[in-house]
Amino acid sequence: LSSLPVGGSESLRSYWKMYLPKVLLLVYVVDSADHARLPMAKQLLHQLIQNNSTLPVVVLANKQDLEGAYCITDIHDALALSDIGDERKMFLIGTHVAEDGSEISSSMKDAKELIGTLVLETK
Repeated sequence: LSSLPVGGSESLRSYWKMYLPKVLLLVYVVDSADHARLPMAKQLLHQLIQNNSTLPVVVLANKQDLEGAYCITDIHDALALSDIGDERKMFLIGTHVAEDGSEISSSMKDAKELIGTLVLETK
């Protein structure tokens, strides 16, 4: 399973559309505790997928372990995931990573397994 991580910084966003036609699956990571950036994350996600109604999307709502992090329902609403179409496979998973990286959470293992399954299904 190979992947191409493309960061979300403003300087890298211009590359997104170049790679998007080549992907089998979009994994979109948001910071559940950064409430101020969720409206921009919503806008960018909807722009990314607007021209491909069947591209599967996995949203990882990261940093679920932080105090004040939005729960999955709040992330779903903040990103308006119900508006991205019924034709595509769409998943939302709450994740977190141990600060020292020593432990992989069960949610991260589940996300990895789901992503692998979806890629195999779309090949």
